[in-house]
Amino acid sequence: MIKLNRTTEYGLVALRHISLKHATDPGAMTSAREVADHYGLPFEITAKTMQRLKELGLISSEHGARGGYVLRRSLDDISLAEFLTLMEGKRSLVACTPGHAGGHGGCEYQPKCKIRGMMADLNLRMRGFLSNIKLSELAGTPPGGGVAKC
Repeated sequence: MIKLNRTTEYGLVALRHISLKHATDPGAMTSAREVADHYGLPFEITAKTMQRLKELGLISSEHGARGGYVLRRSLDDISLAEFLTLMEGKRSLVACTPGHAGGHGGCEYQPKCKIRGMMADLNLRMRGFLSNIKLSELAGTPPGGGVAKC
């Protein structure tokens, strides 16, 4: 099965929290401290994760006493495949397919492999499946995804 790294998990938690908060209080800002405390997450990792989400253009921030983070993109517009690629880089299910993290599209059995085409097909199908899942579906957020109107 696909295993998400901790930063990716925290990113999903933060995006969901920001979106749900905005749905009930449009224009409200969310801090990393708020997310960490609400879900019992380590503050340092949560803060770094939210900074990463900002660098990736998924959220934006405002400084100051009333500052914090808001969604920059609607969760309706972000597929799980895109989010995973942004957070973890291009990956594949097996080492012999292009895009495998840490590999060069090969393995030690490649010269005699009889299932490489099948694995490449499986990888494409999985990517297609993940592309059809929107973050709003996973997060259970209302339509509109909680994007702040400027």
